[in-house]
Amino acid sequence: MRVIRKYNNRKLYDTRESRYVTLEQLAALVRQGEELRVLDAVTERDLTSAKLAQIIFEEERKTGRLPVEELRQIIRNGLPVT
Repeated sequence: MRVIRKYNNRKLYDTRESRYVTLEQLAALVRQGEELRVLDAVTERDLTSAKLAQIIFEEERKTGRLPVEELRQIIRNGLPVT
């Protein structure tokens, strides 16, 4: 599992590669099937779901490909529990 640390300055640090990464690079890692976890660098709080949601938001902002009705359903019904 790749660990990404998020710092207060909003920078994301890949601990495996020892370098800062962008949100777009995180999206590419996920597309490649990489398992990753995003942790707050100070509190160790798991921020993975928030960062993945941010990736989805940014992709939608750029492409507009998400069906509006599906987004409405998620908001109305909440996310499915797995």
